[in-house]
Amino acid sequence: MGLIHDVCTAADDPPPFVALREIRLKCENGVEYSGLRADKHRARYPELTTAVFMQAPAAVFNVALDLARTLNWTIAAAVEAEGRIEATAATRFLRFKDDVVIRICAHGAGAQLDMRSASRIGVTDLGVNARRISAFCQELNNHLKTNS
Repeated sequence: MGLIHDVCTAADDPPPFVALREIRLKCENGVEYSGLRADKHRARYPELTTAVFMQAPAAVFNVALDLARTLNWTIAAAVEAEGRIEATAATRFLRFKDDVVIRICAHGAGAQLDMRSASRIGVTDLGVNARRISAFCQELNNHLKTNS
């Protein structure tokens, strides 16, 4: 199915890197979304979809930011007014750096969250980025259920 190193919940409209743009421009995999086309992405990762929450965007933003910090991600930007969090996560074994961007916006009375995780180098991530997004969204959902 091809090698993948850039994964997101919204392949048709991936969250862009803003604060990490300059760093990504200098790395092997660049700044532009290089993952699968939206239809192929949905077929390969049906579980990675836009997350919808009943809480207001500000509440989701704050819990997401706290969770990113708990995961020891290096926060590059946290702009609540834009609903944007950008961070760098390191892989467990070889400490490869992957960049993450989270986009949170209003959705009815609640909020929706899209997330992108992209490796800086390499043609495949061995599923790390998809697992990172899935685990983050699950943990975020657990935190929001507990605190509601």
